Amino acid sequence: MKVLAYLLRTHFHRLVVGMLVCSALAFGQKPEYDFYREFRNTFVPKLHAENPSVTKEEILQRYAEWLRSQGVADSEIARRTNLIQTERDLLESDYWNRFYTNSKSNFNKAPNSFLVQEVEGRPPGVALDYAMGEGRNAIYLAKLGWEVWGFDISDAGVALAQKRAKELGLTLHTAAVRDSEYEFGKERFDLILFSWSMPLVPVERVLDSLKPGGIVVMECGADFVGRNGMLKMFDALQIEFYEIVRAKSDFYDRRDTDVLRMVAKKP
Repeated sequence: MKVLAYLLRTHFHRLVVGMLVCSALAFGQKPEYDFYREFRNTFVPKLHAENPSVTKEEILQRYAEWLRSQGVADSEIARRTNLIQTERDLLESDYWNRFYTNSKSNFNKAPNSFLVQEVEGRPPGVALDYAMGEGRNAIYLAKLGWEVWGFDISDAGVALAQKRAKELGLTLHTAAVRDSEYEFGKERFDLILFSWSMPLVPVERVLDSLKPGGIVVMECGADFVGRNGMLKMFDALQIEFYEIVRAKSDFYDRRDTDVLRMVAKKP
């Protein structure tokens, strides 16, 4: 009987894990969004390289012109441009769902090295992993004893983070939402991490959730905010560390790029 009970428990555990994996793989993957990856990762960066100040309206206009030159029907051009204008959040969610459930996606699956450097020797507290992806940094902090909260627009990414946390006996407080829907609260966090992400809401909303003496740790590419944009964004804080280095990106096929790194403390 004990052997039978053990086998049943083991089978149930494997079944649950399998269901979690399958549910994560089922997120997104809408065929009508197939065009978005090329638009996001190829067309838009090329335009920005030609003209960094190009507007959203100009991007859509140029995209429509390019599609027309490729023989794409006007009805399809109208469908794509309408989706980009009205359902950008859904397109982004689908994009990242595909990214995190594709075994060939090339990104740093280890904790961000700058985060590792900055939390070494710090006593654990309460952390927010902003746009947490599949949880590589959130799980690292939880292993160190931090109480970790996080959110991401990718519900598949959040599901994978929770699956891995449960396998390790860790607790993560997560939400699959965009930042405009997240409840930041007031003076909740000792650390807010932006690892290859940036706030798309007024930064004051985020900083209100940081405790006095709490820190923001941020790393991203220079094309995210411009070479001094990060300093301007967090001007209300005390900048403790800032550098621009040539280094390997955590994302974007791990290519070498200008990387901005900052630590800022709330007075």
